[in-house]
Amino acid sequence: MDLSKTIIPKSDQLNADDLISGSKTIKIRNIKGGEDEAQPVSIYFYGDNNKPFKPCKSMRRVLVQLWGADSVLFHGRRLTIYRDDTVKWAGVETGGIRISHASHIPEST
Repeated sequence: MDLSKTIIPKSDQLNADDLISGSKTIKIRNIKGGEDEAQPVSIYFYGDNNKPFKPCKSMRRVLVQLWGADSVLFHGRRLTIYRDDTVKWAGVETGGIRISHASHIPEST
């Protein structure tokens, strides 16, 4: 029996547990919004198995700072995401997804 199939998180999105083995660089293929008030942005990437990265507000702020507010420009760009064990949910450290690197970063003036 292959036990690896029994430990896959049941979810419709990428979870911090999916990144326990290490960071992942993703290439954005589509962005959708408005599906959920708590998580209003879904970033679909190549190889996502239809489980998008749904960045928290802090990570959405990082994306806007890096690339601007027009998500159409994000297509084809790359992010490196990782699990941060110190992320809290409801006051408990549960782990979350953070961005460590991004492509297409404009030079500062």
